[in-house]
Amino acid sequence: MRRSLVRAGIQSLVVSLLVCGGRAFAADPLFDQSRLHDVRLYVAPEDWQKLRENYLSDDYYVANVSLDGLVIRTVGIRSRGSGSRSGQKPALKIDMNEYVDQDYNGYKELILRNAVQDPSFLRERLAFMVFEGMGIPSPQNAFAKVYVNDAYFGLYEVAEPVGKPFLKARFGEDKGNLFDYEYTEPYGLSFRSDDPAAYVPYPFKPETNEDDLDASGLVDFIRAINGAPDERFVRDMGAWLDLQEFLTYVAVENVLAATDGFLGREGMNNFFVYQYDKQRRFTLIPWDKDTILANTSFSIMAGVDTNVLTRRLLQDPAMQQMYARALYETATRFVNQRYLIPRLETAYQQIREAALADPNKPYTNDEFEQGVGGLRGVILAREADVVAQTGVVATSR
Repeated sequence: MRRSLVRAGIQSLVVSLLVCGGRAFAADPLFDQSRLHDVRLYVAPEDWQKLRENYLSDDYYVANVSLDGLVIRTVGIRSRGSGSRSGQKPALKIDMNEYVDQDYNGYKELILRNAVQDPSFLRERLAFMVFEGMGIPSPQNAFAKVYVNDAYFGLYEVAEPVGKPFLKARFGEDKGNLFDYEYTEPYGLSFRSDDPAAYVPYPFKPETNEDDLDASGLVDFIRAINGAPDERFVRDMGAWLDLQEFLTYVAVENVLAATDGFLGREGMNNFFVYQYDKQRRFTLIPWDKDTILANTSFSIMAGVDTNVLTRRLLQDPAMQQMYARALYETATRFVNQRYLIPRLETAYQQIREAALADPNKPYTNDEFEQGVGGLRGVILAREADVVAQTGVVATSR
């Protein structure tokens, strides 16, 4: 029998109501950003040593986990990540369902991010605040002190996985096709083949409907991106995407100076794409934003011409203006000292002691402080840079 930790009544959980993109949803208390959480892993020492030594492997090890005092027994833990893989401070996937048929508040897994690519620890939290502010549903996240066998191991971010609970809460449904875009090589939505195997399971890895996946909609979408005539391209794409939402997504990434996102320097990366159930329409979901805001001067047209969809859309004057408005709104409402700096300072005060005491972070305490200071500096300067660039978007094409 499936064991749901909420239904079992192990702990009474209080949820708060959040609003995302105009939709209200119940936020799990584990992602409450007003507090520093407590996550404890209990694992055989020899297994923990193996996990760290073999951090490039996806092998699972049995463990018990305590989430703010709620104990979940017999879960699977493994190393995870791409550039964030580390033996010193492993990023972790906690799979509730690996050994026992159970979940945590509907979640089959949780993610512990190690922030080894971000000395400030703060970038992903701030990035998702901006996405949410601009109406783009994003994973919940919160900071936690992680202990292994009751010894403090380091400061982590508890991240909500993008799966059925996320889809149900944000979109009101979870039966459509969800794909995790996994970077394998530079790619910008060119048409490869009529065969779904040219796209699935790589680079589009299915996360729902895996056993009976119909990927024809994805193939048709990519075919339309490449094959629709110029004179009706915008109209045709409107059947596949909410164009305002899509261009807002791209604008947020470029205002945040994202080098590793949908328009990444090396090709698309770090997003999920969801096709609504029994519909043509797709939507993007952001993921893994711990390298944003690394510099103040970043082109708001970065990557546009390397991606078939954005290149063709932004040949249209109306789409150029829509994109320019999204850029301007993102910068003047959210990526500035008025909005982001107070939130940075609140988060910094929350984590500072835990970050300084983190024995496994791959940088010094001075580098942590410098990382926070550098992030402050980028935020203070980014709005003016973006606003100056938006004046020439329409005439630059």
